[in-house]
Amino acid sequence: MTREGNTPRRRVDSERRQARGKLACLRCQRRKIRCDGDLPTCKNCRNAGATCADGLSARLKDLPRAEISSLKSRISWLESIIKQRCPDVDLDNGQPEYDIDPAMLDVSALEPDVSIVTTMNDDTREISDPEQTLQSSRPALEQVLGSNSASAHEIGMLSLGASQDSRYIGPSSGYFLARVMLSKTHNSLGEENMSKTEMEIPADLIESCHGPLSLPPKELAQRICAAFFEFIHPQYPIMHHTTVLNAMEHMYQSEDVSAVMSFQVYMVLAIGATVLSMRSKARLPGESYCLAALESFSQLNIENSIQGLQCLLLLLIFALHNPSTRFNVWYLNYQCLAAVLDLGLQRNITVESGISLLEQEMRTRIFWVCILIDRTICTMMGRPIGLRDEACELRLPQEIEDEMLLVPGQQPLSDTQQLKIPYSVHLFRATKINSEIKYVANSIVQEAPRYAYPPQTDIHGWQNNVLQQLDDWVARIPSDRERPNEFMELVCRLRYHGLCQLLLRPSPAIPKPTSEALVRCYKSSTETINILIEMYRKNLLIHNWTGLHGTVLSVLTLLYCIKAEPQVARTTQPDALMATISSALSILSATGEHWSAAKKCRDILDELAKSTIQWLQGQSLGSASHLPSQPRSRSSRSQAQPSNVTVTGVDENINVPFTSQYDTAAIDGIFEPFANFFPESESVNIDIMMQSLFQDFIPTMN
Repeated sequence: MTREGNTPRRRVDSERRQARGKLACLRCQRRKIRCDGDLPTCKNCRNAGATCADGLSARLKDLPRAEISSLKSRISWLESIIKQRCPDVDLDNGQPEYDIDPAMLDVSALEPDVSIVTTMNDDTREISDPEQTLQSSRPALEQVLGSNSASAHEIGMLSLGASQDSRYIGPSSGYFLARVMLSKTHNSLGEENMSKTEMEIPADLIESCHGPLSLPPKELAQRICAAFFEFIHPQYPIMHHTTVLNAMEHMYQSEDVSAVMSFQVYMVLAIGATVLSMRSKARLPGESYCLAALESFSQLNIENSIQGLQCLLLLLIFALHNPSTRFNVWYLNYQCLAAVLDLGLQRNITVESGISLLEQEMRTRIFWVCILIDRTICTMMGRPIGLRDEACELRLPQEIEDEMLLVPGQQPLSDTQQLKIPYSVHLFRATKINSEIKYVANSIVQEAPRYAYPPQTDIHGWQNNVLQQLDDWVARIPSDRERPNEFMELVCRLRYHGLCQLLLRPSPAIPKPTSEALVRCYKSSTETINILIEMYRKNLLIHNWTGLHGTVLSVLTLLYCIKAEPQVARTTQPDALMATISSALSILSATGEHWSAAKKCRDILDELAKSTIQWLQGQSLGSASHLPSQPRSRSSRSQAQPSNVTVTGVDENINVPFTSQYDTAAIDGIFEPFANFFPESESVNIDIMMQSLFQDFIPTMN
């Protein structure tokens, strides 16, 4: 038989196999009759007027019941969300009662459509009214946030490991801002692309390269220790300077050393070496000193002593500054809080009880460091505060330097030291403001119980009051003209602008910030980036996880305020914004040498920033089109606008995403590939950015 003659028979056989693959309904299976498999009712059930239900399939026997139950629960959960947010959708009939405005459901409503059409014959352009476009972004923001402020405390469940449950990331972490700004960005940096640029290194290989080390030469150890007390101690005054130096001297002179002394000295060296490595751009073995300290960890009395709490805090601080550690900072934080309560550090025990002044001040300092770290971590991760203020006696430590807190037999250090403890106490005062913002602005449930403090009836009045507290706080930053501590002054200013952003950006209590709040928030985010650049230029920037999170969140806040508030968009110059963003991305490039998450965040923010600047240029171009048309030559254009704009860079060796100098004609060329703002494509997975921030913070392995 010819090949042509075989073709119809093969087609018939194929159709029979496909028909045989259809699943018969339950009634036809029981009656053992042929079922045509029509949906929603087969022909046999339709003729008999019977209910047509799905039949049993041998192919589905291997599917776990738990997975089927999980899928059904997820469908029910999604339907409940639709019923809550879109009551006009009839889920029973599968059709809405009337057409839904897509702006109510799509975050892209935040991005106004700027229509720019250039003809081939002349230079005339059709541009939508920029004032109308800018004003339309404000109602769009309200539509996205919604009346119930659900989006303002968006819940993030990030999966950090294939065999682990998802981790909760809450409102104050900035997850909502990232969700809004990145939900419609072009997915050129998806997980597949990320995986191609990464090289997985086994943890065993890292440990084999960084084994425990003995003490370094004495002079080098003193220099490393000095770095710890210059940059870490003023922020976290948990150790006594003279006591640590005496312990280090004892370790060089005697082999009879206690486990606590060995652990604390090695951890001070580990943290100091990490800090010194970042400042000197030389590789110092901080991880090896940490491994040497951990050799005596099993001999420590962690649960029942202040020295044990100091050891836990040293591990926690090291984890904040070193991405290679496997310590889970979230759990270490709660171990420290448990020790605080167990030792009674939350109560005000003074020298009148029979303790020395040194013990009194160290107890108070350690308590406040635990509170400060708890507020910092809980704010960045958007989680509840671990130990509330009203459960503690919040007595601040005295502004006494370590040299004045001596025990018998100790020798004082030189009296030419810079101020340290006054800055620590000042940061502790800001911690109380941070607590108030977390309590009021970022509480999940706004209705306070009857036994709690009365709820805020005037939320904007409260916001202005806290803002005034922050202004008073920053105006009282300690200073010493003879021996200025420039590093701690910049740290305090960073803390101020970080708290301003936390207070002013959208939150569960204030999902729709006022125009004044967004303008002020924009200024704080810009100033944060400027301070980071200043610290980098002066070699004062210590790369750690808190700085990485603050940098990324400042860029997101900056771009969010531009897109959400017309007044900010009108007053922002594209070249100035480009310089600011370039500086921030350069900081992330430098941080990426120590934290791999910084490079991923930098690449995503780079794309988002270019799109935003292009949109902002469209607004400026639209405003110019409403002016009387005048013939302008290239030279006159150069007079009206600077032809060369120098971008603020941080180091010539850093690959700055934008060119260091450009003219106005080059701007269009830079962003020509981004002609379609936020193109319709697969959305960026929000986990890519937020997971990059938290994957080093919460280890996937223990």
